[in-house]
Amino acid sequence: MRVIEHSKPTIGQEELEAVAEVIRSGLLAQGEITRKFEEELSAFITCSGGVATSTGTLALYMALLSIDIQPGDEIIIPSYVCRSVLNAVQYCGAKPVLCDVNLDDYNICFEDAKKKISPKTKAIIIVHMFGSPAEIDKFKELGLYIIEDCAHSIGATYKGKKVGSWGDLSIFSFEGTKLIIAGEGGMVLTTSEKLLDRLRRLKEPDSLDYNTKYVFRMTNIQAAIGRVQLLRLPHFIKRRREIAQQYNSEFKILDIELPKIPEHGEHIFHRYMIKIKGNIQELMDQCFKKGVKVKQPVKPYPLHRYLNMDSKDFPNTELIMNSAVSIPIYPLLSDEQLGLITNVIREHFIKGI
Repeated sequence: MRVIEHSKPTIGQEELEAVAEVIRSGLLAQGEITRKFEEELSAFITCSGGVATSTGTLALYMALLSIDIQPGDEIIIPSYVCRSVLNAVQYCGAKPVLCDVNLDDYNICFEDAKKKISPKTKAIIIVHMFGSPAEIDKFKELGLYIIEDCAHSIGATYKGKKVGSWGDLSIFSFEGTKLIIAGEGGMVLTTSEKLLDRLRRLKEPDSLDYNTKYVFRMTNIQAAIGRVQLLRLPHFIKRRREIAQQYNSEFKILDIELPKIPEHGEHIFHRYMIKIKGNIQELMDQCFKKGVKVKQPVKPYPLHRYLNMDSKDFPNTELIMNSAVSIPIYPLLSDEQLGLITNVIREHFIKGI
């Protein structure tokens, strides 16, 4: 039996030709193609500019370095997020200050974040989870550096503006499960010319000033794939929304909670999240037996468990960990596969186990 994967990149002839052209040129390392990708993504998001990196995690690390994060500085981050966010904060020697998330959209909880601010707080990382934009305008009122983590949300908008253009800095990931992929790679963008200059000085080894430099380069090969993927992004988003609409129609009669549609933004469905009342491991196991991979997207633990913090302080995160799963949603899903997925999910909840 062939299993329908949970995630799958959409790669075609255009990407193959772009890579072949770079290989024929002999200029495989960071170069003009990488710079064009930086310019094109900056223009798409409407930022001053950006710096491409070898991973999304290192893009976040560069963003923190650019605002001069020092050991002992406090950075507010959500607990319900992948460990890479925590890693980047710890690379700087900063103190991660964790807060809970909203139950309905999985994004960082404004009220809890506000309570965690102290004189040592220097920045807050706003992760737009699963393609749903956070209410970022609220956070801008707090007087902190705002770093947007757009690894799940490239192309999403909030109040008519692209996510990634609201904060001081924003980061993107092009790892193989993201909306657009380059195999690996990331980018940090900024709305500030001053911060852009700092980012470039941190990365460029041949600049005149002598400070620590970071060899976090993206290759022309990765950038060539990323540029093609960026051009295809509107189609990718359109198809994801079509699939989400079909799921909504099929699942609305079931006793499950469907994704929330943002009141002031546009969801792009990097993940299609559902909350259930039953045992999520049982659901995942049964779906796999029937040929469909269903997953917990944040695993194995939320960040507060890694740091041995009291789970009672993160009630929404804990509830989500015990009730929320992600079902396949990506452009390469065929109508036949969608039919199988919807049937498997419907049968599970209609018949019970």
